[in-house]
Amino acid sequence: MKLSVVESIKAGLRRVSFSFALVGGLIMLSLAIITVASIIGRTFFGQSVEGDYELTEVGLAMSVFLFLPECYLRRGHVIVDLFTANCRPATIRFLDNTGHLLFTVVSVIFAYRMTLSGFESKDYYEQTMILELPIWWVYVVGVIGFSVCALCGATQLLSGPSGEHNE
Repeated sequence: MKLSVVESIKAGLRRVSFSFALVGGLIMLSLAIITVASIIGRTFFGQSVEGDYELTEVGLAMSVFLFLPECYLRRGHVIVDLFTANCRPATIRFLDNTGHLLFTVVSVIFAYRMTLSGFESKDYYEQTMILELPIWWVYVVGVIGFSVCALCGATQLLSGPSGEHNE
């Protein structure tokens, strides 16, 4: 069976977004271990993990950026169908496509703005207080995450009706 170009890109994006989600999950697991070690160290030994709050802040930001494409492709976003429950399928498709278009545009805008902010952060040597980690590389993860989100939105828009409806 021959796949169309859009379906091939969509399959590749599914693999990439799943891989991103796994990396985000590993980051979250690492943060949980660091937090537990810090609490145990603080409670029993009077010494916590240095910079644990900074690591948590940076790690959570990166994890969220990495989870976004997978959440979008799995249609994990919140849908309130109070007004659309009894609409015709054509209306639902129109609203879905409008949502895909808006999601794509917003993702492109966020990626663009985060690119500018990342360059500014690098130019001004912005870093965390205790560990002195550079902040600009968190923006890199955000730009990549939003770029993949924009590609996911565009492929959803171009692939046409999928027959999937949220409950």
